[in-house]
Amino acid sequence: MNPIACRAVAQAGLVAATASADDEAPWPLLLVAGWHTTAADLVLADVRLADDLAALPV
Repeated sequence: MNPIACRAVAQAGLVAATASADDEAPWPLLLVAGWHTTAADLVLADVRLADDLAALPV
């Protein structure tokens, strides 16, 4: 797995632990969404790269 994607998920977890929809500004929750989006984008890029490499002729 992509270590940068793992770090993005870890960052989202750290922010999510302190973010609350009840008494916080919206930006901590936006950070959680941003880190999860970053992780998803990185994992999808890895999958696409693996698919592209598998399609190359041997």
